[in-house]
Amino acid sequence: DCPYVNFTPSTGLHHPALAPVAASSGLPYAGRDGKTGQTLLRAVLAPMFLQRALAVRAWSGTNLLGGGDGAALADPAAAAAKNAGKERVLTDVLGTAPEGEVHIDDVPALGDWKTAWDHIAFDGFLGSRMVLQTIWQGCDSALAAPLVLDLARIVARAADTGLTGPRPELGFYFKDPDGHTSAALGEQYAALLSFADRLRGER
Repeated sequence: DCPYVNFTPSTGLHHPALAPVAASSGLPYAGRDGKTGQTLLRAVLAPMFLQRALAVRAWSGTNLLGGGDGAALADPAAAAAKNAGKERVLTDVLGTAPEGEVHIDDVPALGDWKTAWDHIAFDGFLGSRMVLQTIWQGCDSALAAPLVLDLARIVARAADTGLTGPRPELGFYFKDPDGHTSAALGEQYAALLSFADRLRGER
């Protein structure tokens, strides 16, 4: 037996038939859906709007994906699961769901690269209407690989120290983390560092 990490948007241990098996396994587990691009930016920007009292009116986005990720997300059900994680970040941080949707397009010519575009409409002082637009272009494998290596080492160490069950401390890595955790990246990072200190102290 070994710890389990779900870095994909698939149901994994969230399936009702597998949840009791995971709970009784006596092993640590974490997931799901690695946060490597558009949602990563959302987890950074949404707290900024909240903390500066800038009311977000709408948040729309487009994802252009190549390679296996784009092909997998051409399936409407898979795309819906991935988009749910993207929207959850905004709802959890802002306290409400802004208008707008995320559209995912499969563009095989992009290969392992992806482009994410967001258009954010918000109100400033005295209702001044403003817009922030972001463009994220990245190599999916290069973004994901170091996170997967981190997770493999962390859950292995957690298992060695006898920790079991969902590890919400690893929410920093996921769109839809197991357990209860803040969706704001800064708070997730603080929780991760605290968890790392705990693991170091249990040698």
